[in-house]
Amino acid sequence: MLKYLLGLILVLQLTNSAFGHLCLFDPPQRNPNWAVPIDSGDNACFRVRGNCGNVTSGAPVAIYNAGSTINVFFQQNYNHWYAENPGFLDISISYDGDNGDFTLLSPQIDDYNAWDMVTQTNYTVPVSLPNKPCKNCVLRVRYICNNPAEPNFTQCSDIAII
Repeated sequence: MLKYLLGLILVLQLTNSAFGHLCLFDPPQRNPNWAVPIDSGDNACFRVRGNCGNVTSGAPVAIYNAGSTINVFFQQNYNHWYAENPGFLDISISYDGDNGDFTLLSPQIDDYNAWDMVTQTNYTVPVSLPNKPCKNCVLRVRYICNNPAEPNFTQCSDIAII
C-alpha cells in the first residue's frame, strides 16, 4: 500500500510540474505556441528556468517610442497563493539581454487568495518605457509566488524602443 501511495504522489508531482502559470500576451511572449482559448495550466505558460524561462531570444516582436506608455497584458494562469508570505507579480526591462540587469517598470502587484489554484486572472498594466532607445530590449513579467512548494515563473518579450 505504501509503495502504491508513493507512486501516486510521484505521478501527481510530475503532472503538477507540467502546468503553466504565467502567460504574456501583449507584447507577445517568446515562443507563444498556445491555442485559444488558453486553458488553466497551458504548457506555453510554464517558464521557470533563468531570467526568461529558458526560451531563446529573437527579433523584436514589438516596436515602441521611447518614453511612451504602453499596456502590458498578461495572465496569471495558475494561482499559488501562500498565506504565510504572499507573492507578487512585476514587470521590468533589460537593455543587456536575459542576463542583464532588469529595471522595474511597474510597482509590484500583490498576489491574492483566489481560493482555487486554477483561477485565471488577466492583468492590463500601463507602464512608462524609458527614454533610452534600444534595438533589442527584453521586457519581462515575473510571478514570484514565495511558495516553498512552487518555483517562480517568468515570461519575456523581445522589443525595440526607438
